[in-house]
Amino acid sequence: MSNIVKRSLSGAVFVAVVTGSILLGAYSCAVMLLVVIIWSMHEFYTIIAKDHVRTGTFTGLLVGVTVFAACFFYAQGEDYISDCLFLCLFPLVVLLFISRLYYKNNNSFRSIAYVLTGVVYISLPFSLFNFLMFPSGEAYKPDIMLGFFILLWANDTFAYLTGILFGKHRLFKRISPKKSWEGFFGGLICTVSLSLLINKFFALPTPQWMTWGGLHWMVISAIIVVFGVYGDLTESLLKRNFKIKDSGRFLPGHGGILDRFDSVMLSVPVVFFYLKLFVYK
Repeated sequence: MSNIVKRSLSGAVFVAVVTGSILLGAYSCAVMLLVVIIWSMHEFYTIIAKDHVRTGTFTGLLVGVTVFAACFFYAQGEDYISDCLFLCLFPLVVLLFISRLYYKNNNSFRSIAYVLTGVVYISLPFSLFNFLMFPSGEAYKPDIMLGFFILLWANDTFAYLTGILFGKHRLFKRISPKKSWEGFFGGLICTVSLSLLINKFFALPTPQWMTWGGLHWMVISAIIVVFGVYGDLTESLLKRNFKIKDSGRFLPGHGGILDRFDSVMLSVPVVFFYLKLFVYK
């Protein structure tokens, strides 16, 4: 079976699972995101271990899951539960520093940096999805998350196909030799065009000064493309630094789960920023 067939089949299953989890409801979506966070952070810490550092995977996962859970309940307006979870973060971080005093090596402080990097790089961006699930403390709405992922997948697909067919000029050769400017602009044009259709199904609130609500989705699609590429390049830099091809073996033709979600890490914080600034104030 050719690589492109494996990639297509495994990608279709992956899309079905993510889409189904989002449509089923808030808790199924949260479980799906938690699985992604735990799996991605585990892959990240496994990669970091190649630097001969005890990464403290359990501590990192505990902090990462706590951050996500606190944001999940806070986004729903469950202040008491979210406050308790946020408060738990303080002793966890303190214990992280204290525990490294008992590591009998010279890389203990670097270990702290790696643990916290895993939380900031993976758990925190995925935790922001909670505020897309519950915009302005409203009831669960899958619209924005579905729109986000549809545009993200569309960009990945069209950029990949355009790059294969027309790619000649390297986008960032030092870090990712296969990415091309042709693929980037192909993905951008197709994704922004698709955002016009997304607006038909998942319209966002429009302020009085804005005559056309579709502009929101066009801006969001551009953010996803631009910062999704930077997220992809960032993960490529991580793998290049540790001389590995894939972060894991999650999907045939796609590599690890971190490889599959690398575009999310830098794009969702900027989408969240845009929504809070211009849509859900």
